[in-house]
Amino acid sequence: MNIEILLSCMYENDCSIIDISNICTNAIIVNQCDENSSELISKLDKEIFWINSTERGLSKSRNMAIRNSKSDVCLIADNDEVFYSSIEEIILNAYKNLPDADVIVFRLDNKMTKLKNKIYKLNRLEMLRVCSWQITFKRKSILDKDILFDVKLGAGTGNGAGEENKFLFDCYDSGLKIYHYPVNIAHMRDRKSTWFSGFDEEFFYNHGMVTRYILGFWMSVLYAAYYLIFKYSLYRKDISIIRASRCLLKGLIENKLK
Repeated sequence: MNIEILLSCMYENDCSIIDISNICTNAIIVNQCDENSSELISKLDKEIFWINSTERGLSKSRNMAIRNSKSDVCLIADNDEVFYSSIEEIILNAYKNLPDADVIVFRLDNKMTKLKNKIYKLNRLEMLRVCSWQITFKRKSILDKDILFDVKLGAGTGNGAGEENKFLFDCYDSGLKIYHYPVNIAHMRDRKSTWFSGFDEEFFYNHGMVTRYILGFWMSVLYAAYYLIFKYSLYRKDISIIRASRCLLKGLIENKLK
């Protein structure tokens, strides 16, 4: 088996992100900018396919990388990660140890997680706790099921995040096997988010809209109640629970992503 890192970025003027991120495997980098071009970059014994694209939207960037990939296993990545030099060995050993796995979710050493500290199959609700930079998958498994990232979701759509959770739900609903593997593969650099600007009214409206799109009406109502109560300490300085509730429920009921 072989692996490629699929990294999405914007307006990179040079190839320095390769060294900054310590990319030491084969990779595909999609740089959304103001031109369309591509080039193959060799680094030691690895090949990095660099694509400049005028398309916009994080999900479109990820899908372009998947379509251009030729590897057995893909790792979803952003431009604020620094990868371990042993990342290829770590990931491929995990798939060797879990031969039936179609998707494996890893960890980053400076990001907390509420997932259990053991190897196990994820259930649907646990997939809401996964971020994109944790996700690896067998490329053939998702292409055989015609699964890609939903272009209605993610940075650049105005709808907020959630594209990685919808991706995992689509994998799960298609019968693919999704495991958590509690080993660190990278750490995150401090960078400003391209979609999160604080716990404001827009955040809660989008959160309601996206959770209904992913979970359906009744499950999203239950999840909304859970979020408002158990995440209160995160947003209480920015917005009252009443205003947050109104915006979240408005997004959930209007259902603009149907």
